[in-house]
Amino acid sequence: MKRWTIFVILLACMNIQYALGCQLPKTLEGKTILIRVDGVFTPNNPMADTVQELKFKKNTYQLTILNTGATASGSYRYQYFDPKLARLSVREGKGKDLALYSETFVCETDRVGYFIFSQTQGPVKPDIRQNTGVYIIEQ
Repeated sequence: MKRWTIFVILLACMNIQYALGCQLPKTLEGKTILIRVDGVFTPNNPMADTVQELKFKKNTYQLTILNTGATASGSYRYQYFDPKLARLSVREGKGKDLALYSETFVCETDRVGYFIFSQTQGPVKPDIRQNTGVYIIEQ
């Protein structure tokens, strides 16, 4: 996990020429984010090629997988590290259905960028996995 954090920070620094002037929001409250997960579906990559809509309230969010209509909700913590780097940490579900994951965001513009998804626990196996994708913040 530390390696991915260092990787994201280095990647953000390397891409400064592309990210000049971009700014991630300082809070997600009231925001909607659309994400597209990279890759092709395999049993090891079950969320690949999905488009998801995340709607945020003060400490909770609602997720809808637009490809299927499936929904989930939970609580979140948003950490704003820098105008170009932030992390969303999520707690979704309960008991054996509990999912814990984070999405680290790096902006390219004020509304568009890419993310690294890192799951440490979840009901869908493999429950420890990572993926990447792109996001759009709706205003």
